[in-house]
Formats: sequence, structure tokens, C-alpha cells
Amino acid sequence: MATEASETSSSNKRNTTLRERLARADPSLTVPASVAVAELPPGVRISHVMSGSLGERGGILVGEKLVSINGKPIRDTVDFYFHGADDRLTIAMEDAAGNPRKVSIRKETPEDHLGLEVEQFTTQHCGCACVFCFVHQLPDNMRKSLYVKDEDYRLSFLQGSYITGTNLKDSDLERIASQRLSPLYISTHAIDEDVRKYLLGLKKARPIIEVLQFFKKHRIQMHSQIVLCPGVNDGAELDRTLDTLLSFHPTVQSIAIVPLGMTKWRDGLPDLKPVDRTYAKAFLKGLKPRLAAIEKKFGHPIALLADEWYLIAGLKPPSYTRYPDLPQLENGVGMVYHFYKDFAEARKALPAKLPRPWRVAAVTSTLSPPVLEKIIELCHQCEGLRIDVYPTVNTVFGETIHVTGLLTGSDIGKTIKHAPFYDQYLLPGNCLRKYDERFLDDLTLSDLRQQTGKLITPVLGGALDFVETILEQAIGAEHRTPGDHVFLKKHWANS
Repeated sequence: MATEASETSSSNKRNTTLRERLARADPSLTVPASVAVAELPPGVRISHVMSGSLGERGGILVGEKLVSINGKPIRDTVDFYFHGADDRLTIAMEDAAGNPRKVSIRKETPEDHLGLEVEQFTTQHCGCACVFCFVHQLPDNMRKSLYVKDEDYRLSFLQGSYITGTNLKDSDLERIASQRLSPLYISTHAIDEDVRKYLLGLKKARPIIEVLQFFKKHRIQMHSQIVLCPGVNDGAELDRTLDTLLSFHPTVQSIAIVPLGMTKWRDGLPDLKPVDRTYAKAFLKGLKPRLAAIEKKFGHPIALLADEWYLIAGLKPPSYTRYPDLPQLENGVGMVYHFYKDFAEARKALPAKLPRPWRVAAVTSTLSPPVLEKIIELCHQCEGLRIDVYPTVNTVFGETIHVTGLLTGSDIGKTIKHAPFYDQYLLPGNCLRKYDERFLDDLTLSDLRQQTGKLITPVLGGALDFVETILEQAIGAEHRTPGDHVFLKKHWANS
């Protein structure tokens, strides 16, 4: 097992310490890992009251604090929705001055809701120091929210965030069981506790087997992930981990195996081997029989590989036509397949000819050109439409980072600067934060448009949205605004 500090060139050393970078996000944004979330003091602020709602008719006001419902303490959004589901509610409130009062509400039907929104809870801090932790590999001056290290079972339930379970207290486990917070998303990494603690950067931790057993006993379903680090948790250790997780099926619903990501900013971190093309090809070849046997035994592919493995190896990711509802899509499992699910609709939307020539540059990551070949070939059947793909080297994080979600505005700007003669530039939607269209390096899409003077449009869906994003600008065609595409939902929720 590799334990030596990595040798990093001085050009890849940062000017700040990890503590300083984490402070950039404001330490008050998280609850300490040592604190039991289930024992936090009650009280959540009302952030919105819907006009004409039960809450408004009950006299509840924005800014007031909701303390309890039917005597049950309300500590966060989860409590609010769980205890607010009853038909008859006695709500203990505090007004803006801190004066207590009570509101009684009776619902006419079980489907009625209060029409209230409460402020987002403060997330629990991650107490791990994982050897592959991306926060620890960030350069200076990135988007502030990136430096927040969170691990919170409430976000795991609400948004599909992965947790290690190392900071779960007995009271937290009891709350998960009593409120049926299922499914949860668990980072297992390794079943051997010495290997697991090394990966998590901890000297002691609640054994993962205890977490698995507790959730099985209380019928809390789980989706698990293994961040694969060559030479650490592969080989025989991966076999043991898979054997154990599979023994907990159907409590463990799925297992995603993803390759570790290594930026160039690893000064002071353990020396790890990267997943390169040679390793990826050998790994896929060796694991293929095992995955086939698992699928045959259980009737569906419980253990799944991220598409990134295949793209690194220079291979085509698998299609999942028999299993359309993949539970680990947010981990990159089946992303390519889902991008092309509406390919037939994209073909119908594409005209035979454009009234004028239209040149498009598709700016993407270095792994993605093979993924776009099929849609580019389709678009070139339209006379007058020309699309060129521009793979963008990630200079901010390092050339070993080659996924679209980690592209930065500054690197995209460089690509556009060196390819200035296009009518439109397409970007992958997952390199932006949804609500403010901000890149990881704190540039906004508006900044980039202003800097380059170019027409830059993100693709927010699959193949159909790719085509419609072009046609909207090229000929003013109707662009059916896509909903949050299935593989962007979790990305945006956690960004």
C-alpha cells in the first residue's frame, strides 16, 4: 500500500494551506462531525409562505421559527416534511421577537400541504481525510462552495449525496430507522477495515459492516460506491468488498465502481497511482467475467462500472437497453446511454437543410469526442450545418482530469480564443452551476460571453437538446425547454 507523500513540482504547489482553503467557504457553513445531527436543537425559520395556503390561513409568517409539530421537535427539512404529514397539526412557533405561540391546522385531505418552505439546514462536516478527496486537491481561488466538506445523511436521503457513515451516532441511526430515510448512498470503498481507514485517512471509524448490518435489520435500502485506487482496494480486496456487499442484497441495491480522480494539486497528499489507459483496459478485462456472473445470478447488473472506465480505456461504454432505470447514473454509470435515449427524436427534429451556413464548435473534455461522434454524424446530414469538436485540456486541475463536469470557464475561454470563427459554441451543461450559471473557477457564463464576445450555449439534456440548442440559434426554431436531465439532477443539487 502506498503511503509516501507525493513528489509534486513547485509549480503545482498552492499558496494557501488546506485550513485556509476550507476557511474560504466559511467554517460556520457546516456542523462539526463530532455532533449528532439527531440531537441538534429544534427550530427552523420559515422562508416562504404560499399565498392562499393552509400556512397563510393559519397566520404563519416568513421569518418565524417553527419549533415543533404535534410535540415532535423540528430540527430540519426532513423533520418538517415527516411530522407535517399528519392530518391534524399543532404547530409550536416563535415569532420574530422570540415570543412563543401555537397554530392549529386541520387538513381536509391527506394530500393537502401547508404551503410553507423552511430554510435549508446547515450540513454536517466531513471528518474524513480521504487520500483521494477532491476538496484536498483543489487549487486556490475556486468557487467558494467547493471548499465545503460535507457528509450528511439528510443530504444522502434528499439529494443522493454519498456518505461514509463514519460520523453516524447511535441517535442518528435511530432517527434514520424511525423516519425510514431510505434509500441512502454509502461510500464503502473497502470492506477490510485497515484498507478502509487508510483510504478515509482515519485512525478509527465505525466499522462499515456495522452500518450495513443496522440498515439491513431496519430495511433501509442502500446504493454503494467504491472509489477504486490502483494497488490499494483493487484485486483481491475488491473481490472481498463485492462479496460482502452482494451478501447484503437486496438491502444493498447497487454498487458503482468509479476511478479515483487526481488533480495536479496533490502536494502533501499520499502518492497514488493514476488510472491510465493501460490500467483501465486490464481492469475491465479482468472484471468482466465477475460482472457477468453477478448479473446472471441476480437477474440485473447490481455491480456497475462508471462510463469513465471505458472512455479512459478507449472503449465504447455499454448500452443498458434491458435496464432503463439505472440507479447509479449520477456516478456516471450509463451517462452515454442516457444521452442517446432520445436520439430518434433528435433525428426527426433535424431539417434536411439550413437556410444559411451555420458553424458550431462543440467544446468538451478530452475524454468526450468519441461520445459525440454519433450525434455529430447525424448533424452533418443537415446541409449547411457544420460541427467541429474541440476537446479542452484541463489546465486548472491538470491533464489527468478529463471529465466534462470539471471543465472551467478559463480553460473553455482559451479554447474559444484559439477557435474564433464559429457562429455558436456548445458547452456541456454539467460544467455550470444551475442557478447562477457559474463555473468551478468562479467565472460565470455571462463573464465568458462578455470576455469572448461569442454566442455560447450550454446543452442541458441529451441528443435532442443538443440538436434543439443549435436549431434555436441557427434558424430560430422552437426549443422545448428541457427539464433537469436525469444525469444533471444530482450534479446540480450538490454543486
